[in-house]
Amino acid sequence: MIITDILGVEIPLHPEMCQDEINTRIEQEEAAYLGKIAFLKGKITLEEYLDILEMCEVDMDDYLLNLEGNLKTVGIII
Repeated sequence: MIITDILGVEIPLHPEMCQDEINTRIEQEEAAYLGKIAFLKGKITLEEYLDILEMCEVDMDDYLLNLEGNLKTVGIII
């Protein structure tokens, strides 16, 4: 598992979404990706990255639990 996978997030698409909702989700996915890249390059802090995810309507409780699990899987935290 590489660091981009550990930090990554998926913004789900659902078949019942209208085109505007799909476009919004695609924009959120792009913003989350760009935020992740900026964080990995040291251009923004972890807090700023998490703020971007929150702006993208990511469920932060689920994200942080998943992140913790990923970090444990690769042995970064115990």
